[in-house]
Amino acid sequence: MIIRKYGLEIREVEREDLELIRQYRNTESIKKRMIFKDQISRSQQLKWFEEIQSMDHFYFLIYKNDTAIGLINGKNIDFKEGSSEGGIFVWNEDRNYETSITASIVLNDWNFFVNDFKINYAQVLMSNKKAIAYNEFMGYKMASKPHENEEVIWMFQTKEDYIEYREKIMKLSFDDFNIEERVTEEDVFFEEHELERAQLFLEKLPLNQQAVYKRILNRTR
Repeated sequence: MIIRKYGLEIREVEREDLELIRQYRNTESIKKRMIFKDQISRSQQLKWFEEIQSMDHFYFLIYKNDTAIGLINGKNIDFKEGSSEGGIFVWNEDRNYETSITASIVLNDWNFFVNDFKINYAQVLMSNKKAIAYNEFMGYKMASKPHENEEVIWMFQTKEDYIEYREKIMKLSFDDFNIEERVTEEDVFFEEHELERAQLFLEKLPLNQQAVYKRILNRTR
């Protein structure tokens, strides 16, 4: 699956992307901000990839000017309940804060306006003050439920929180991106080699979502 908007393309991770992701994920600047801080081996990366091959997890490479600059995800997705858990890291240091914001808007527009989700969750290290501040800026709030890891907190963002944040962010002056127009199903694409998997994905969706993805799938055929 690919979503194109605001000069960015987020493209679902494929097997050939694994080594690129692993190399950046293992850098100290990225690793220190993660809950799992161990060095990731090739076999661990492959196991992770096999585990995310379901409609419960969507991991996307972020492309700008045809160059991969980061990874963004919605995982532990429940299409029936309308919930997702988000995460992002950007390894390109060139204005990555603005890029992170815009990539997050692409994914959250997909969550809330295409999929009609109700809530996003995030797990954040208590020590990662930058990530906590970033999430709060996006409208996330601290969740009352405790995390099994005492060094980690849960945060959540409702659809209403996101819409309020989106209106706020539109008032900022982005040099490269105009985000006034929301992501719609017309910005979502499947590639030909994905058709079989996409059909299986579609069949497992709630009926209201099936209609959306049938239209997207029919544009590929």
